[in-house]
Amino acid sequence: MPSSRTTSGGSIRLAARLLLPALILTLAAACTSGGVATGGVSRAPAPATAALEATLDAQVPALLARYGVASVGMALIEDGRVVLERAYGEQSAGVPATVGTLYGLASVTKPVSAETLLRLAAAGRLSLDEPVASAWVDPDVAGDPRAQLLTVRHALAHQTGLPNWRGRSPGGKLAFAFTPGTAYAYAGEGYDYAAHFAERKLGRNFEELAQEMVFGPLGMRSTSYSRRGWMTGRLAVPLDSAGRWGEPQVEDSSHWNAGNNLITTAGDYARFVVSVMRGEGLTPALAAERLRPARGPQMNARCRAELACGASRHTGPTCGASRRAEPAGVRVRPGRPREISGRPGSAPLGVRRALRPVAAVGRGSQRW
Repeated sequence: MPSSRTTSGGSIRLAARLLLPALILTLAAACTSGGVATGGVSRAPAPATAALEATLDAQVPALLARYGVASVGMALIEDGRVVLERAYGEQSAGVPATVGTLYGLASVTKPVSAETLLRLAAAGRLSLDEPVASAWVDPDVAGDPRAQLLTVRHALAHQTGLPNWRGRSPGGKLAFAFTPGTAYAYAGEGYDYAAHFAERKLGRNFEELAQEMVFGPLGMRSTSYSRRGWMTGRLAVPLDSAGRWGEPQVEDSSHWNAGNNLITTAGDYARFVVSVMRGEGLTPALAAERLRPARGPQMNARCRAELACGASRHTGPTCGASRRAEPAGVRVRPGRPREISGRPGSAPLGVRRALRPVAAVGRGSQRW
């Protein structure tokens, strides 16, 4: 039996969906509509929501089996409320997935980190445009004068000039490909760099800052950047293309990564998306700035998007995915198939993608 949580929801108009983990070509029914858990009190679902649940119950288990996906967690947002949470499949061998099953979000971690930094800026505790070097310079780039130009704004708009991950760079070292602010290239390292700056400037661990600014206020009680005791028995285990169970990828409790692999539930992430949609925690000016594209040429990049049911599958150095057959995750974005190659690119300040449906954690474990 699937695990679910629901309350009545009025007319069923889709604002956003969250699918965890990756269903690359599936869940057409889940890409349409739905019916929220409020205060732990469950009421009978509205007729339209009940019909949706029946459709999901009938179709999703077969789709999981067909595509070799171990489990999926879903949350549906309607009119600014979480109206449905649902889970299917096995969390691990013989253990059913529930709405409390935890998934690693891969690069969909970035909107949460961006929101933490933006809310700190809204509170006047840091500025998007102050030199990051005033509090933090990574030893790998300490001798490069371009490190003095970096700002949080550059990081959130993917305009740092840093690689996606230093481990894929020559010698495993961080290095600039271009002067910050002059071009665009997707960079998880940029998010990590900005988070280290906040940590050094404010004298507090970045995960503590995220707890203060985002997790705590939004009631995200099942969310963490690193391993916690309450995760025991709740982590979704990946399944490879040969049907073999693997191991969940979770950062050690003494480490965090602002650009990769936040651990959470579909419901917690949906609550985050609702808060972003409402512009909570930000000044009107910052909320508007969050959605303003930062434009510039896209450097050294080739990003192919293959869309199906709104799913975008990325390959190439700027997107950060490896060329292996089974991707680590899928970002779901409504839109037409497109290929970007050496053309002007743009990126908002970190959170716009959180307003779109997302999926993360595929059959393998790796960084985007």
